[in-house]
Amino acid sequence: MTHPPPLADPVGVHAPIWSALPSDLQQRAVRLLAQLAFAQFRHHAKLTPQEADRATAPQQPQDPA
Repeated sequence: MTHPPPLADPVGVHAPIWSALPSDLQQRAVRLLAQLAFAQFRHHAKLTPQEADRATAPQQPQDPA
């Protein structure tokens, strides 16, 4: 799977949007991102070593033929 090239200045692109949000929405977004990160961490911590190896191994493209 290929990843798109990174933006030249990702912070500069999102800064006006973030700063325009009310502080309560900023706090809510940060909490939701923290919950998502923790859930992802817990999910990976539950994997067996074999599952973890498969989850982190690069995917081979399938032959369409």
